[in-house]
Amino acid sequence: MPTRSPPRFTPRRLLAVFWTLAIVVALSLPGSSVPGQNWIAFDKVVHALMFLGFGVLWMSTLRRSLEARAAWVLVFGLAFAGLTEMYQGFLPFDRTPDLLDALADAAGLVLGVGCFFVQRRLR
Repeated sequence: MPTRSPPRFTPRRLLAVFWTLAIVVALSLPGSSVPGQNWIAFDKVVHALMFLGFGVLWMSTLRRSLEARAAWVLVFGLAFAGLTEMYQGFLPFDRTPDLLDALADAAGLVLGVGCFFVQRRLR
């Protein structure tokens, strides 16, 4: 029975891991330190862009079939988005979970996976 080699940490994979950690850090900052927090639409765009990057980066680094990659990225990305929103409810400063943030995260994730497919098709 063939053994699977451990995943290699390529520059792309390191970037995807860094991006994921950066999302956690960004969503852990006190709300008062986030610039432009009075602009609700701006906040949703930022959430969508963070998860768009998550989707593109993880799609480009995983070594599976396209369908399996998309399923993995969508399932784990949606779980990650939900968990980060719930996590904000436990922070001891002015961060709160927001369903609209989670929906913006999901929209960005779907756009990221879609962008990967479009970019791959154009190549």
